[in-house]
Amino acid sequence: AGIRPSKRLGQNFLVDPRTVSRVIELVRSEGVYGVVEIGCGLGALTLPLADEGVRLVSLDVDPRLVEQTRPRVAARSGTAEVRLQDVLEFDFRGVASAWGAKVVVVGSIPYSITAPILKKLVAERESIRSAILVTQREVAAKIEASPGPDGTSLGVLVRAYGDVALAGRISRHAFYPVPEVDSCLWKLTMRASPRYTGREAEFFAVVRAIYGARRKTLRNALQRAFSPDAVARILEESGTDGQVRGETFGFLELDALARAAEKSIDEGRGHVERTHEDGSTGRGLS
Repeated sequence: AGIRPSKRLGQNFLVDPRTVSRVIELVRSEGVYGVVEIGCGLGALTLPLADEGVRLVSLDVDPRLVEQTRPRVAARSGTAEVRLQDVLEFDFRGVASAWGAKVVVVGSIPYSITAPILKKLVAERESIRSAILVTQREVAAKIEASPGPDGTSLGVLVRAYGDVALAGRISRHAFYPVPEVDSCLWKLTMRASPRYTGREAEFFAVVRAIYGARRKTLRNALQRAFSPDAVARILEESGTDGQVRGETFGFLELDALARAAEKSIDEGRGHVERTHEDGSTGRGLS
């Protein structure tokens, strides 16, 4: 097609038929009606998905790829389409409503936008049944290990709302150009309810504080989000040792801290540091 992969867009095209077959088998196991694909590329996965006969919307931000792939998909299926659109701006709710069912998301995600895409999927979870994803192997491993010493705050976010199942390693040689690291195929299945019981704001304030200061004791880490007096009350209310490191905690312990923080704030004796979508912070006063 005379197209040079874009480094700016992080393009590494899936070219291994065996990997494509593995993805298609996972899609079939979902028994799906509608699929949203992230990145049509030159159709290595889009065309086999179209052949499955499901409703399919494939998204890509590169007009060169859309121009090449759209007519080939249209010739294969009357229920599939390729759109020039950023997945971060895609209306999952609207499509799920039009199709009358939650969608399954499929995609090989560039490393540079993995976090924003995962956050988007979590935010749209009411319209998404599951996501079958290919990401860098390290990213998938850290998400599966969250919460924990080998986890991340992003991993806690993903697992708070979904069940993660790794489906196997993918060699770097399954892509062109060949990236520097291997990838992983994994599935995220959205949960009916989150893994915490309190309010979202306090739970993730606790998580961000802990993972933003991993080497500090829990008491010191929590002071990134709450006043020292509030931290003392939170630790006492939850029965937690402030000298431990919070990265060792599971969802049960994190939830206990968050519920204690919620109580402190509701009593008018605490505050929480809130992180906005643009990355800036602002202290929400009680």
